Order: sequence, then C-alpha cells, then structure tokens
Amino acid sequence: MSEASIVLPGQIDPQGFIPEQPATQGLTWLSAFALLEISGPDSERFLQGQLTCDMTSLKADRWTLGACCTAKGRMVANFVIARHGDSVWLRLPRAQVSALRQHLARYAVFFKVTMTEHLDDWLVTADVPAELSAYDDNPDSLSDGRLLQHDSSDNSLTLHWPDGRVEYWLPSEKANAQLQQAPELTAEQQWWLGDIAEGIVWVEEASREAWVPQFIDWHIHEGISFRKGCYTGQEIVARLQYLGKSKKNLVAVSTVADANIAIMTALQDSQGKTLGDIAAWCGRLGLAVMNSDWPESGIKAGEIPVTLARLSYTEGTTEQNNSDADPAITDN
Repeated sequence: MSEASIVLPGQIDPQGFIPEQPATQGLTWLSAFALLEISGPDSERFLQGQLTCDMTSLKADRWTLGACCTAKGRMVANFVIARHGDSVWLRLPRAQVSALRQHLARYAVFFKVTMTEHLDDWLVTADVPAELSAYDDNPDSLSDGRLLQHDSSDNSLTLHWPDGRVEYWLPSEKANAQLQQAPELTAEQQWWLGDIAEGIVWVEEASREAWVPQFIDWHIHEGISFRKGCYTGQEIVARLQYLGKSKKNLVAVSTVADANIAIMTALQDSQGKTLGDIAAWCGRLGLAVMNSDWPESGIKAGEIPVTLARLSYTEGTTEQNNSDADPAITDN
C-alpha cells in the first residue's frame, strides 16, 4: 500500500489502523481490505458461473456476501459484493485481491470482462457504533438490513450492515477528507470485533482453499444461493447441504487476556489431538472451524489455553440452514 494513501495521526500494526487517540466508537480506516472491480458486458454472466451468490437477484440498492471456490468446493476467497453502476465490485482482504483476480482470470478468457484492482485509488472506511444491534439470521432481516446507497457526486458507495455498522467505498481523496474531518476516530480492530461478534470469517492468504463455505457458516449468512445454476465448486457445496451433515462448525473462541494467535493455528485437546483451526482473531476473541464434537475444557491454541462457545445464532440448532433450498431437491 502506498504511504500516500492516507495521512492521519496514527499507525498500522498487525491489528490494523490505530489512531493516536482512539475512541470506542466512530470512524475508522479498514486498511486490511481493498476492492476488486469486474466490468464489461459479460460481467454478470461470468460471475454467475463462478460465485456462490446469485448475481441475477443482486439488486442495485442491496449488497450481499459471496465466495469463489475451486472445483473441489474450497474457498479461494469470500467477500462483500455490490453493483456499482455497470460494474460489480467486491470488498475482501487486501492480500486476497490479486489472488482472486488471478484465479478468475483463468475462467475469463471467453468473456468480455475487465478486472481492476483498487488497492490505493479507492479505500474502505467504516463507522462503528457504540453498541451493535442484535444479530438476526432471518433471511428477510439480513436482506433488509444490507442497504446500499450510491453517491453520484463522487461515485462512492455506502453499505449498511444489519448490526448498525456502516462501511464506505470511496476514492482515496474523499476517504482522506472524511477521516481527517471526523470528530472521533476508532481503532480498526473495533470493526474486526464486530465481524467476530456476527460470526463473520474472511478467507485470508493462510486459509485460502482450506474450507468449504459451510464450514464458516456462509450458508447462514446468506453467502450461498442454492437456487441458482451451476458454478465452479457447486456440486461439492450442494452435496454437503442436501446429502450430508457438516462435520465442522464455526465456534467462538476466547482467552483470559489479549493474545497474538495466528490464523490456522491448530486447536488441540489435552491429548494433543487437533480439533480445529483458528479462523479469525482479534485481541482475546476469535472464531474457529472445529470438529462437531469438542470437549468443554483442556483446549489450547498452541500453548495458550482457550475457551470455546457456540455462536448465538447456532445455539439450540444442529441442522444445516436450508432456507434457500428447493423442497423438490431436499426431499430426495
């Protein structure tokens, strides 16, 4: 990233952007994320055959979540996706932008599409409220809460999250001005903690091609459409949804004090048996992809003792979420 991208009193460290005087709420710069633009007359048709989300039902005033998988159903990347004029834009971890573009390029040769990485000319900022709204995994509530607004004056986008958070996709000059004029700046990790509270995992370089989408509850977060046609990896993803039960689940992880735990750190029981891997981490909280059965105590991430708990939206449920399923298929 160019040092000229943003000029603010603060610093970037492994926990993201930290202002000199961070508030507990307010505006922040999502330095860990960047944008990928797919444009051209064939962009929708091309992406419909590559992504887990249904491009034909993506409205101009809504955003959604999606993923791109290998033929074996393993996620190369997952992302926020929205229409931006005649183009489609994806927001994903910065280190994943080039990897996803290169992956998609292998399938794009027969389509009239152009892929553009926006690493420095556009930036992602966000507004974190003092308190997040309660999570509601009802598909209608998720859709209604994922509002998208277009600003024709500078071509920017504003994305509203159901929990009250807001993110902005802005030209770098506008992002600089927005942050410099903000009455309060908060640390980027406040946004990451919001993701963890919602059960949102982003595929990073270390976890690329490690999981099928259901392992990180992407079906619960409406990041998979089971009504659309074929896409790369669809057979594996659909088979798990309709014919099997996932042997791995996303769970909440915590430590008694702040810890530096890397993505894909193995979680082991007292006998040294690996039960899962860290999928997201910030401070003393994280998420892990775990085997379905795990002991109540004695689990460590490396040498660090951790506590596991079910996520709020999965408590009391053991079945896969088939809310988007075709009854004619699930009955077979």
